Amino acid sequence: MKKTLAALAALIPLSMAGNAVAADKTLTISSWAGPAHTMNAHVFPMMISEMEKCSGGSLSAKVEFGLASPPAQYDTVRDGVADIGWIVYGYTPGKFETTKLAELPGNTGNATQMSVAFQKTHEKYLAAAKEAKGVKVMANYVHGPGNVNTTKPISSYKDLVGMKMRVGGGVANDVGTALGVAGVNMPAPAVYEAISSGVTEGVFFPMETMYAFKIAELAKYTYNNPQGMYTTAFGLIINSDSYDDLSDAHKACVDKMTGVEMSRTIGNFWDEADTLGRQKFEEAGGKLTVASAADQAYFAEKTASIEAKVVAAASERGIDGAAALAYYRSLLK
Repeated sequence: MKKTLAALAALIPLSMAGNAVAADKTLTISSWAGPAHTMNAHVFPMMISEMEKCSGGSLSAKVEFGLASPPAQYDTVRDGVADIGWIVYGYTPGKFETTKLAELPGNTGNATQMSVAFQKTHEKYLAAAKEAKGVKVMANYVHGPGNVNTTKPISSYKDLVGMKMRVGGGVANDVGTALGVAGVNMPAPAVYEAISSGVTEGVFFPMETMYAFKIAELAKYTYNNPQGMYTTAFGLIINSDSYDDLSDAHKACVDKMTGVEMSRTIGNFWDEADTLGRQKFEEAGGKLTVASAADQAYFAEKTASIEAKVVAAASERGIDGAAALAYYRSLLK
């Protein structure tokens, strides 16, 4: 009997420890890119690990794929189908205007630099527009510099006139229109099939997609503009009710993954993804061409009207669009 009681007594601390680390709250993260994409391979695993460490194991999360198409991710989180997700602001036309300031031609830097500037600008100016409804924006960020990626070589932006190109959403659409491409809109995961089937002759994409979406297998020619061609604005969001329902301790854990430092962390991962994409592109025999000074000037002339349009649209949302853009660019110098 004494041995039995001693054994039971020894098990009690282990049982209590087991209960302490068992997650009593598991958030659902909706994602839409493939498992190899840096958001799924690095950002979300990091977030889950940090939640568990911060909470002593009582808060965790799981990534769910296929809950909704990329353009429907905002609604999926806002409506509570998922607790957390990442959205392309430009995939919801008419909903987000202020975020386009971070996508403009002439914005230079890598993903980390631009993401940090984007988040700081959001906090100082853009958040006042209250464009996101039913969600809390955890962090804003962008991918690295956007390029023209084609299945046949081009030597000038003039060569794009009439070419069938996937141009994405947001400012990328305006850039494509200004350059005279035959723009084709589709979510990023559909691009590989579109190029391989001949629906498009190329795509506006950053380097990370050469690996993440296997574009290096199809588009062997990349045309780069050092002055900044475009980028894409993203948001990491959490459903407002999901956040409000968390305990104070769990809210504190989520709060640690918000703001400027979270934008910096995500930007770092995207920069690493650009480096990997460049490596895969070169291994596949890809050729990178940098636009000449004359062609950079041509691009600037053709796209000059976009900035005023975006600034005006942002100002209509109740913020000083010109001041916000000036502040954003001051952070990139």
